[in-house]
Amino acid sequence: MTKTLIRKVERIKNYRIFQNWKPDGSVEFARVNLIYGQNGSGKSTFASLLSGCAANATTKSEPQSDSNDAANSGLQLLATRDAETSFYRINLDDHEFWGRVRVFNKDFVRRSLRFEEADGPQPEALLTIGERLADAEKNLRVLRSKRDELINSVHMLDEHISSTNTSIDRHLAAVARHIVDDLRSSPFPRYRATNVYTKRQVRELLENNSSLLTDASTDLAADRKRATGKAMKPVDLPPRGILLEQDALNDVRQLLATSVLGNTPISELVGHSDRSKWVQEGISLHQNLEECLFCGQALPADRIEALNAHFDESFKKLQADIDSFINHLKQSESASKSYLNSFPALSDVYEDLQEELQKSHATYESEHKTYAETIYSILLALKEKRENPFGTPKLGSNLILTAPGVDDIKSVVDKHQEKINLHETEAEKAAQRVEYFHIANFLDEYTKFKKDLEALKEEQNSQKTDLEDLDREIATLESVDGDPAPGANELTNGLCGLLGRNELTFSTQDSKHYVIKRAGAPATHLSEGEQTAIALLYFLSSVRADKIAGDPPIIVIDDPVSSLDNEILFGVSAHIWSELVVNDYVSQLFLMTHSFELFRQWLIQLESRQQHEDCDYAAYQMTPTYAQRGPDEFRRTPRLSRWETDKNCTKVLRSEYHFLFSKVAHAVADRQENETQADQMMELALIPNAARRMLEGFLSFRCPGKMGSFHVALEEVMNGVKNLDSSVRTRVEKYLHTYSHFDGGNISQPLRLNEATTVLRSLFQLMDRVDHDHLSSMCKALDIEEHRLLDNLTTASPEGH
Repeated sequence: MTKTLIRKVERIKNYRIFQNWKPDGSVEFARVNLIYGQNGSGKSTFASLLSGCAANATTKSEPQSDSNDAANSGLQLLATRDAETSFYRINLDDHEFWGRVRVFNKDFVRRSLRFEEADGPQPEALLTIGERLADAEKNLRVLRSKRDELINSVHMLDEHISSTNTSIDRHLAAVARHIVDDLRSSPFPRYRATNVYTKRQVRELLENNSSLLTDASTDLAADRKRATGKAMKPVDLPPRGILLEQDALNDVRQLLATSVLGNTPISELVGHSDRSKWVQEGISLHQNLEECLFCGQALPADRIEALNAHFDESFKKLQADIDSFINHLKQSESASKSYLNSFPALSDVYEDLQEELQKSHATYESEHKTYAETIYSILLALKEKRENPFGTPKLGSNLILTAPGVDDIKSVVDKHQEKINLHETEAEKAAQRVEYFHIANFLDEYTKFKKDLEALKEEQNSQKTDLEDLDREIATLESVDGDPAPGANELTNGLCGLLGRNELTFSTQDSKHYVIKRAGAPATHLSEGEQTAIALLYFLSSVRADKIAGDPPIIVIDDPVSSLDNEILFGVSAHIWSELVVNDYVSQLFLMTHSFELFRQWLIQLESRQQHEDCDYAAYQMTPTYAQRGPDEFRRTPRLSRWETDKNCTKVLRSEYHFLFSKVAHAVADRQENETQADQMMELALIPNAARRMLEGFLSFRCPGKMGSFHVALEEVMNGVKNLDSSVRTRVEKYLHTYSHFDGGNISQPLRLNEATTVLRSLFQLMDRVDHDHLSSMCKALDIEEHRLLDNLTTASPEGH
């Protein structure tokens, strides 16, 4: 027989409070697993999930559509077979595995036993092996052999399919990783990380949009650079202004042809520009002088008049016009030069525009050179005319004055700006081309993977059909009703041992039903504890080796004493221990409990057993944690972690009171000033559970006569303390009225978040005033700093910041 063990919970995607959940990495299950968790921790929900998965494996009905049911939970387990160390994955469709999982919980009690019905209690028939027809036994041996072969073949195909799927997933993830590596620095959040862009997107393109892959990049480096690069800055090209052109040249020709012969020229100056310039400048220097500054002779009046006649107003106007034209020509040439100098550098524009920019610069530079040379020729002529107004300098008839063109450079600037405007669109297209490039490279390999996978699935489906046919044949041969009589006797004796009384007896009415009597009369209105005890005994009997065909089962028991009286806790514990630990028939055991006393007993027994013989066990605790999802929204998430067995943890095992005191005390002592609302939610969760039970334990010793009357005992203790701080009394009284559910308190009105630690601290302050030595001794025994329980900490804001 093959013994299969659940080793790890790999993932729970969606089941009630288990949302995308994984346990701590240190959690690896043993053969015997002890799990402690208080109400609300998620312990029973986990058991319910396992129960639902097991039920789905044995039912022929369609799975429910509820998103929180087991069929849609996405549960994945890792398991081992016998002494093997390598893990294999268990999924929800592994009917062979789930068929061996048996779960005892409240649902089992509800499903298995029907109480208070007209026909009496009707548990499911016990599975027993009765007499078989000789030919049926012979056929069963043949069919079971075939079935085992088919199961092994289907399992091998399942492993091959799983391996192929894993390989596909690994390749898809690698493609996604390459894409993210190339595009991580792009501005598009789709590619920012491998937990955003995943194998799912790669698969979707391959499956549904492979035609898009024809747009894959042909220049990966360029597209990668374009996708990840930032938009360039705009080019600032100042306006050039208006430059003098051919019309100005025509004006120059007219100016050069202007005649000043209407005045009276001096022959010694005509044709001698240097003399004319010298004399003209001298006239202004000799204004109002009677002697020549050069020769010292007297200045004749007639000579002055002759010079004034030579340099009359028309002469001066012509010179002024020439000076103005020369200035305009120089400004025009300078403006053209400045415009050339303002051209952007090659690095200022996009790379594919740099060649065009270089050409436009060269063209403008050449045209400017021609333009400047033409202006230089014109300036020479104008200067000559100015210095000799009586002459007529000539300009070449083919001389043309044309300003350099700006269309080319403006085109480059416009294209550059257009690229800036379209950068995000073009970058996104480039990113898609990079994405498609990597996916397209994997397309052929993916197609082959899919073809191989389909062939494997087709073969597996065929074998599963054959297996279903065999199962129907075997079920028909095994459908002979068993005799429940032995089970009835066992239930009677077992229940007597658990309850310590023999008033309840079982007998068989027919081959499938029990009659339950109390003191000889039909038993009605069985207590919840009695119902749970009967169901537990029935369950343990039903999973024995002689009651189950095939491989040993995996047993899950959730809260076997949740509704029982404490005095029979030891009996229940001993019975389960004897059936499932001492008798090592079952593959694996999970015992889950919110009873710390049961947890403590088992942990001590397991540790003791391990010291004397090999005992593969592990202990865990499941606790609720709170994560903030919004300003006033919190999500409760279970946390499954190992129960540490160090010295400090051993101390809290001394009693449930030690455990509760440690838990509540650490919530107060370890509190930080900057705790969040989620931290406060954790503290608030302690108040109606651990804190109340701790206080009940304390009061049971202070007021033994008031046990069971929590409200009365607490009032009596507070009234007995002299000079009790009013704030402590107020907080404890508010706690009393809010959470005193045994005495009719209203538990639907919770404390505010920021009051949680204050209330917990007030409980310790009250205990200190009532019995200081007790509080000090407990702190000392559990290594807790007493002052941290009693001294106030700066209160955090209501938001937890």
